[in-house]
Amino acid sequence: MRSSEMIKSAWLAQTARHADAHTRLFCFPCAGGGASFYRSWKAKLPVEIDVIPICLPGREQRTAEPAIDNIAGMIPALADAILPLLDRPFAFFGYSMGGMIAHHLACRLAGDGHPSPDHLFIAALRGPNIPLRRSPVHSLSSEALWDEIGRYGGTPQEILESAEFKSLLEPSLRADFKLAETTFSGDQQKLTSAITVFGGMSDSSPIPEELEGWREATTGPVKTHLFDGGHFFINMHDNALLSIIANILDR
Repeated sequence: MRSSEMIKSAWLAQTARHADAHTRLFCFPCAGGGASFYRSWKAKLPVEIDVIPICLPGREQRTAEPAIDNIAGMIPALADAILPLLDRPFAFFGYSMGGMIAHHLACRLAGDGHPSPDHLFIAALRGPNIPLRRSPVHSLSSEALWDEIGRYGGTPQEILESAEFKSLLEPSLRADFKLAETTFSGDQQKLTSAITVFGGMSDSSPIPEELEGWREATTGPVKTHLFDGGHFFINMHDNALLSIIANILDR
């Protein structure tokens, strides 16, 4: 595929592809996040790695669409969107809820006889066989929901203090938490992909021990990296995390 060729899909934040890329890295956002979460990665990773942020309904350029609050409504359309780009080796990166989507999508592709990701990068997400230990938040009142969001530490203070911003973001945020809190992943087929897991040493959901559950998700190798920090440890360690990803995908 030449760099001037375009794959048009609302799911793909940027449609121009790198002609010389040997690997495509599809990136899935956390609850409440968007494709812009990965905007800087194109400059920080080697040009041979084609970074493809995924844009979910209900945010950024898709704000006019209703957010999807269940995994069954997400995966089929997402699989169709990326199939034209699976013409070379590829990997998935998913942060928290994004890791859940990446995992289910990888299983869907494998089950349908399509290529599977060579590597699955999962951050801040418990293993698929481990139940959610904290209380669900998606059905809380608006005030209680935003109190919980604030405790995660990844939301800018200007959003937490703005009634207008919160009103705008709450529908997609609530849908994301519903998806993450009601999805059952323990029945997914075992992958053959290698998995690298990233986590924060002081994260309370998941705690570091819950990351080990990813060893049950694949017959391939699994390695875990822990960083100082909580659920959004990536805000302090993105360069270190990207260095690990680049080293793996350049092999």
